Amino acid sequence: MAVQRCHLCDDDPVEARRYGSAGLYEGQLCPICYRPTCRYHLTTVRWRWRSSGTIEAALICQSCKRSYAQRDWDVANRDWIT
Repeated sequence: MAVQRCHLCDDDPVEARRYGSAGLYEGQLCPICYRPTCRYHLTTVRWRWRSSGTIEAALICQSCKRSYAQRDWDVANRDWIT
């Protein structure tokens, strides 16, 4: 899903010049904070489902990963790996 802008590129003009608009086409909304993020600022987090034990992953923005915001995302059903 393409996004029109990236909230992390908007905060840092040097990053915006470095990446340009190339990563916007492969960007997506962060499932934690719901802000648009380019592919250069997405990072992978992994978890294990408590009910089945299967491991899954999702892409979230770097600011949510740095603040460990994913740890509050469905804590009743997920054991976080990263």
